[in-house]
Amino acid sequence: MKKISVIAAFLIVVASATLVMAGPRGKGNWGGGGWCATPSALASLNLTAEQSEKIRALRESLLKEVTPIRAQLLAKRAELRLLWIQTKLDPDKIRAIQGEARNLRGQIQEKRTDLRLAFRNILTPEQTSRLLAQGLGRGKGHRWGDRHSHRGLGGGPGYRWQD
Repeated sequence: MKKISVIAAFLIVVASATLVMAGPRGKGNWGGGGWCATPSALASLNLTAEQSEKIRALRESLLKEVTPIRAQLLAKRAELRLLWIQTKLDPDKIRAIQGEARNLRGQIQEKRTDLRLAFRNILTPEQTSRLLAQGLGRGKGHRWGDRHSHRGLGGGPGYRWQD
């Protein structure tokens, strides 16, 4: 039974890593931190070429930094699933893995916050006012009502979480 569990864990980790490396799917802002600065929203800010390049570089750097952390987080989630399906549970190990996963999510959130702060520093006061008027600077992508817009959350195609 242990051998099967080890093989299953390995296969889940490999499958998770494959999904992470494949990149984002759906319409969520994977790695964008919920600030929802889509190309159309950015266009309404009338950014200079220099500002656009800086924002593109910020997004690329966030993606590079967050991708390995997300792979680790997916591996921890797979490990937790395996621990929970065991006939004899190990509460200490489960709590330890949950703590590690919480730490990884915190790292991702910190990187997203850094991105948002850097993004806002690129904008002029007028652009910031326009951004706030559009409701984009509030991080609304992390409310319960917006769960359907994030990768891997929600109930599948066509599912809509109600506020």
